[in-house]
Amino acid sequence: MNSLPDLGARPKLELLPADAPFSADQRAWLNGFFAGLLTRLAERAGEKPADPPPRLAVKVLFASQTGSAEGLARKLTKEAKGKGFDSDVHDLGSMSLDALAALRCVLVIASTHGDGDPPDAVGAFASQLASAQGTALAGLKYAVLALGDSSYARFCQFGKMIDERFAALGASRLADRVDADGDLAAPFQRFREQLWPALKSELPAGGAIAPEPAAAEPADRYEEAEPRWSRERPFAAELLGKPVLNGAQSDKEVRHVVLSLKDSTLTYEPGDALGVWPRQSPDLVQAVLSATGAPASAPVTVDGEPFDLGEALSTKRELTVLTSPTVIKFAALSEDRGLQDLVQPERSAALRQFLQGKDIVDLLQAYPGVVRDAQPLVDLLPPLKPRLYSISSSPAAFPDQVHLTIATVRFDSGGRRRGGLASTWFADRLDIGGTAPVFVQPNLRFRLPADPGTPIVMIGPGTGIAPFRAFLHHRRSHRLTGRTWLFFGERRANCDFLYRSEFESFLHGQELSRIDTAFSRDQAAKIYVQHRMLEAGKELWSWVRDGAAIYVCGDASRMAKDVDAALRRIFVEHGRRSDAQAQLELHELAAAGRYVRDVY
Repeated sequence: MNSLPDLGARPKLELLPADAPFSADQRAWLNGFFAGLLTRLAERAGEKPADPPPRLAVKVLFASQTGSAEGLARKLTKEAKGKGFDSDVHDLGSMSLDALAALRCVLVIASTHGDGDPPDAVGAFASQLASAQGTALAGLKYAVLALGDSSYARFCQFGKMIDERFAALGASRLADRVDADGDLAAPFQRFREQLWPALKSELPAGGAIAPEPAAAEPADRYEEAEPRWSRERPFAAELLGKPVLNGAQSDKEVRHVVLSLKDSTLTYEPGDALGVWPRQSPDLVQAVLSATGAPASAPVTVDGEPFDLGEALSTKRELTVLTSPTVIKFAALSEDRGLQDLVQPERSAALRQFLQGKDIVDLLQAYPGVVRDAQPLVDLLPPLKPRLYSISSSPAAFPDQVHLTIATVRFDSGGRRRGGLASTWFADRLDIGGTAPVFVQPNLRFRLPADPGTPIVMIGPGTGIAPFRAFLHHRRSHRLTGRTWLFFGERRANCDFLYRSEFESFLHGQELSRIDTAFSRDQAAKIYVQHRMLEAGKELWSWVRDGAAIYVCGDASRMAKDVDAALRRIFVEHGRRSDAQAQLELHELAAAGRYVRDVY
């Protein structure tokens, strides 16, 4: 037998029993081998494990009015974690400039509300950002995805303001701002494609990208499976009814639209909106064709798909609203010096005035011959956008149905009869039994409080009553308690009190604690909901002190501003606040989800 290597002195610890089937030399060698192995294992167990490579901290911030920006922010955060970044998500309204300055990398997804305004919940932050000076954000790296609607002159204004102010305060862009109009999928993809390489280049020395295990990310309501029906894949909902809610003496036409969701699996909550894809008026499509001379049968492509021009204009292009991008592109095709001068950046106010109340037919008729062919016409026009309506029903009370409260818009201008696209489609062109392509647009902020005992104040004149009808039907179906106060306004009580019998029933059943009404034409002096609020200011302030949540729905241009001013006055007079304190307190209520608005 070959001799074994010399291991030095025989170990004192005998690991092998004396009767093991080995010779004395073999047993000695094996005892030494195992003793050395155990010693090395013990030493290794006592060593401090190596620190993991540092991960780049990436904060995702959202400024959201209806929940779209928040949903995208949560998706982006999950993707960032999956790529190995140390990422979390926060409402921008909960941040201060000092807190922002302490961060290294932030990704901002910001909606613009109305014509250039910040979302309600970030009002205080927006004021602080606008007034800041110096280089408070030096050292911060950032990127902005701005959400907006190009039919407004100040498209994506709040996102642009964040981008510009961050840079002015010393921060550095990780990537160029991306502006999203309507359909968010493509801009969101473009934003992410330029983002990840930029973030990878910001890794600290010795840093690495190590994706988190899937189990480390808890599921939440924002990360559900892809819905069966969506904006891109709408459900064909059968129209079950569309009765007019106004009396015969009314000069308004508000319809209660009932759509079937049977067999759709579509779900919604009170406070959500329903997206509708309407068809253009045949008369308007014909007017466009006549103004250009292009035949309805002319072949065109839209997003790579073939269509006849008539069908493309009816279902794929916006005709009723004239937008700045359309006029800018049209001016480039024309030889009119006045029009080309109008679209210069310094003439933006004049351009906004030019657009007021016009549609594409007005432009084509004012400058005949500029567009004659089918494809240039289609390329000139913006994509058709779905119309969003606040849902006026609760699925608990009306299973397999969704209800809308729609004011039909009709008016004469420029020698032509005009109307709202979707409202006249429902009223005039969609028959009972016909189908409307629809999808649910969640409004994550405009929801009933989690605690059903929280008092709620609902301010909804006109069709702004829609979500509050849904709220009260929901509370009745679930036998929820808690104080509720409704402010409703319209023109005349005898013919415009929408859903009057239902609200009287809610009062009797105590789902509704109090209702204050304002009918503007029933007396010499016009009275609106903000006047009723001021009359009840002391009680309203008491409700606010008791933790009430305030909901506002309806017209953004005047009503919402008047209601906001009334609330500030109530805070000043009954809360003994200064004007600045009252404004700040409203901002704080909005950030806390206690002052929420669905205005349009």
